[in-house]
Amino acid sequence: MKGPVGATGAQGPTAGGLSGNSRWSFYRDFTFNGYSDNISGSDSNKSREIANYMNQNPSLRVGIDGSNVNRVSNVRDALINAGVPGYKIETGAFGDPQLRRDGRVAVLVSSN
Repeated sequence: MKGPVGATGAQGPTAGGLSGNSRWSFYRDFTFNGYSDNISGSDSNKSREIANYMNQNPSLRVGIDGSNVNRVSNVRDALINAGVPGYKIETGAFGDPQLRRDGRVAVLVSSN
């Protein structure tokens, strides 16, 4: 038997999530195997793909969102080594927290 319908809750962030005044959109994610902080081999080309995309869209910034600090740092280093300028990279909770999980670090982009 169903009970009465409760009050409607507040609307959450739109696609990609919000951080301050910036709108972030999911672009790619990096995966990790088990307890390793190393980017999985199948994702080794993603940093170069992201760097190429950033070169084609120089007004964009990159946000890195993940629950493991070491993995976030490794993704940041991989992006810098691939050619993304460090000053265009931010780290933090930019994406939807419902989608955050171990074994994954999300890369988002913003034009603000």
